[in-house]
Amino acid sequence: MSLAGSLGLPGWLAEPLWQRQWKKVVAEAKGTAMQGYYAAPQLAPDTPLGDVSIIALDFESDGLAEDAALLEVGWVTLRSGGIALSGARRRRIHVTKGLEAKAVTIHQITDSAAAEGAPEAEVLGELLEALNGAVVLAHFAQIEAQFLNTACQRQFGVPFLGRFICTKHLEEHWFPKVRAADGLRLGKLRAQYGLPWYRAHDGLTDAIACAELFLAQLARKDAPSLTLGDVLCPM
Repeated sequence: MSLAGSLGLPGWLAEPLWQRQWKKVVAEAKGTAMQGYYAAPQLAPDTPLGDVSIIALDFESDGLAEDAALLEVGWVTLRSGGIALSGARRRRIHVTKGLEAKAVTIHQITDSAAAEGAPEAEVLGELLEALNGAVVLAHFAQIEAQFLNTACQRQFGVPFLGRFICTKHLEEHWFPKVRAADGLRLGKLRAQYGLPWYRAHDGLTDAIACAELFLAQLARKDAPSLTLGDVLCPM
């Protein structure tokens, strides 16, 4: 039961803002390619974390602007306290315009490689199917949420709404301390947990790296009765 519910507040006040937003978007999605995603039942915040399907994902993009072209996405499922690599996916997204030279040096996806990708709507459709009924896990989740929302509106005219877990937010919230300016970067945090170095800026590798970091954080937290609400990121 939510805090508002436990206090006996009226229904309209007890209903979380997120639920009202969800209902609004469900109505907007009717008849669109996102109807299936929004048809999935939503888990309550008091759902035991072990019962939650979690998808770690990472986008590679042509810059960090909200409307930057998406070049690649990788995702992997966390299930029963482990990472199900059998379902891991990396999809390259078709882009025809010339890419930003500065971004290419980071993600190393060239113009010719981007031109061979699949249509963005096709990749998003596959991703939304994977996300059906799941919670999204990402490092610095606000950026991935922004990319996903913009892409869904671009292709389907419907915003993306979902629950997110952010490993960066969990680290700040659960284990606060004074850090270097780049101390919360994915690679830096992984090193602190003794996790191996992976080459960054590959969609699937970064998704797996984030999933491993999340499992390491849960082990350090050592709280077996965690619920979904304990790990959700305020967006």
